[in-house]
Amino acid sequence: QPVDMAATAVAGARLLQGRCCAHRRWGPLSPLLRLGAAMLLARGATGVHCGGHIASDCASCPQGNGPMWCNGECTWWDGECVRQTEVEGRAPKFAFPPDTRPHGCTDVDEDFSDLKVSIVIPWLNEAWEHMRDTLQALIYFTPDELIEEIMFISDGNPDSRETELKALSGKVTVLALPQRQGLIRAKMHGVRLARGPVIVFMEAHCIVNRKWLQPLLQRVRLNPKTLAMPALDAIPQDNWRLYNKMPSGHWRFEWNLNLIYTNPGQLIGNTHEPYPSPGTSGGIFAMRKDWFGELGLFDPGMLEWGGDHVELTFKTWRCGGRIEIVPCSRIGHLFRDPQHRPYDVQVTQVVQNYARLARIWLKDHIDIFNKMKPESLNMRFDDMKEMMERHDKLGCKDMAWYLENVDLEMAYEMDKLCHPHVSDNDPIKCKGALAAGRWTINATNEISRGEYQARAKALEDKLARASHQASPEL
Repeated sequence: QPVDMAATAVAGARLLQGRCCAHRRWGPLSPLLRLGAAMLLARGATGVHCGGHIASDCASCPQGNGPMWCNGECTWWDGECVRQTEVEGRAPKFAFPPDTRPHGCTDVDEDFSDLKVSIVIPWLNEAWEHMRDTLQALIYFTPDELIEEIMFISDGNPDSRETELKALSGKVTVLALPQRQGLIRAKMHGVRLARGPVIVFMEAHCIVNRKWLQPLLQRVRLNPKTLAMPALDAIPQDNWRLYNKMPSGHWRFEWNLNLIYTNPGQLIGNTHEPYPSPGTSGGIFAMRKDWFGELGLFDPGMLEWGGDHVELTFKTWRCGGRIEIVPCSRIGHLFRDPQHRPYDVQVTQVVQNYARLARIWLKDHIDIFNKMKPESLNMRFDDMKEMMERHDKLGCKDMAWYLENVDLEMAYEMDKLCHPHVSDNDPIKCKGALAAGRWTINATNEISRGEYQARAKALEDKLARASHQASPEL
C-alpha cells in the first residue's frame, strides 16, 4: 500500500521527541518511522497529537468530524480547530455569546469592499464596562476590512473616554459634543461626519454576534433603499454577562405611537429568511448614507429623545423603501427599564416629538392620535414648513396606504381602541393600567390567544385577497 511519508515522518518525529506515548501501544518503532523522524527532526519539523493520531497541524485534525476529533494539544474554537496555546490570544475579553442564528444561516461569501460601514454609537452616561465590551465584540466579530470607522458620539459627557476607546482599536474616532444635545441630534452629527457609504447605528450596550454584519450588507446591496435590522437578543439589565435568544417577531406602533415588539408566531416561526417589519426600534440598523440623506435625516425640531424611530419608520416605508429584520444577523442588546435609561427625558417632551411628527405623517388619522394623547392638542409648533415640504417633495404615500399594505395590526386596532379617561358607562369597558393604548396587549406585552386568532384570520383574508393582485411593496 502507498505510504504517506509526510504523515509517517511527523509521527516518528513526535514519538522520538517524547510528546506522545502511542509507541507504548504500537511496540518498537519501525525503521521507516525512525527514518522519517530523523529527517523531520533534522529540519526542526513538528506535528500535533489530536483525534488519536498525529497531524501536521490542528487544522488537519478534524478530518470532517468537527470538534469530536479536535482534542489533545488542539481545541475547537469558534468553528475552527486550533492549538490550545492560540486560544489565549483569541479569547475575547467580553462574555462570549452563544450562536443564536436559526438553522439555515450560511456564511455570506460576497465582496462587500464597496459597502464599508461607519458604525455610529451615540452615548450618554454609559457604564465603561458596557462601552468597552460593545467595542471589543465589534472588533472581534467584524471583518476589519469592512469597517471604515467606529464613531463614538459623546453627548456632553464629562469624560468622552477618547483615550481608552482609541487604545482598543485604531478604527475608533470620537466626537465629543461640549454640551448635551440629545440622542436625536447626536445621531445626526455622526451621520454628517461618517465617511462610509453605509451607516450602522449601534448602541453602547450591545454584544454583536458571529457574522452579524454581512447579512445586513447583503440586504442593503439587494435593495439600496432597505433599512436592515438585526434580530435582537436580550441581555438583562441585572446581568450584563447573560445572553438570551429572543423569539422571532417584529416591531410596530400602537396608536399612541408607543413602540411594541410582537411575535406573530405561526406567521414567522424560526425562519432564517429576512422578513418585513412594520416598524424599527431606531437604535440598531444598517442603511445607506445617501438614502438616509435623501429622506432628510431626522426632523431637527424633535428634541432630546423619542420619536426619531417613528419618523424613520414612516419615511422609509411610505417614501419608497422598506424595513427588514434579518434573522441571521444577531445582536445582544441590554434592555433597561425607564428608571435605568441614560436619557432622563420628561414624558411631555416625548409627547411633543410624537405630536410634531403626527401632524406630518398621520394627517387624516391625527384625530385618533389626539384622542390617545389629548395633551397634544394644546401643543404649538412654529418650524414645520421645511419638513412638510420635504414630505411633499418625496412623494410619500399616505397613512391609509401604510395601514393597508404594511401594518395590518395597526389597521385592525383602529376601530377597537381604548381611549384614556373613558367613563364607567363606556360600552367598550376597557379601563385600567393599559387603557391608554393597549386594548389588544396584556401586561406582558403578549397578544391573547383569542385576539391573536382574530388577527391571524384578518391577515389570512388580507393575504388571500392580495394573492390575486401583485403587491410589489411587500
